[in-house]
Amino acid sequence: MREFLMIVVSIALCFGFFVELKKRGDDSLFLATWKYFSYYTILTNLLVFIWISVQVFYPHSNFALFALDHNVSAAVTFYILTVGLANYLLYGWQVLTLPNRIYDLLVHAVTPILTFCYWFFYLSKIQLTYEYIPYWLIYPLTYAVYTTVHGNWTKFYPYDFTNIDVLGAKKVALNAFSLSVGVLLGASAFVFVSKNIG
Repeated sequence: MREFLMIVVSIALCFGFFVELKKRGDDSLFLATWKYFSYYTILTNLLVFIWISVQVFYPHSNFALFALDHNVSAAVTFYILTVGLANYLLYGWQVLTLPNRIYDLLVHAVTPILTFCYWFFYLSKIQLTYEYIPYWLIYPLTYAVYTTVHGNWTKFYPYDFTNIDVLGAKKVALNAFSLSVGVLLGASAFVFVSKNIG
């Protein structure tokens, strides 16, 4: 299961990269690559790839032990699930070309579902604790700060709700707060359910 998940995520990332390169326009290869890895979706898929690759290639290392920690594995699973849920809740079922549809399904549906299945069927959930939830917020909040700061500098905003130039600082701050509350509540519910099915 681990090897299969690693292969699928790597295909998703590579396929998505080539799809993005085809529509890069006047952007240089470096700029197109940077933009591709500026999306929370892509970074989280990459996080899953690193997380699962450590387990596959270095199963007895300290890195693997860290990756398999109850709270770490749950956090990674929660991150990728929010990628899929948030995408379809915010944007719905968009009209896309075939390559973009495949790309969309791979990074927003296939990877989240496979990651959840791996975590649900193969990893322990009994020792999950609520006290680690604030640490879970570090990753999405760091991304929010990063994308807002570089967007203000480069004028490239991966997501419309982070665009200060259009929405203004107050609206973006409100969006960030709302998302933080949503992530906090979602993480709490995730831990609660996990502890009960563990």
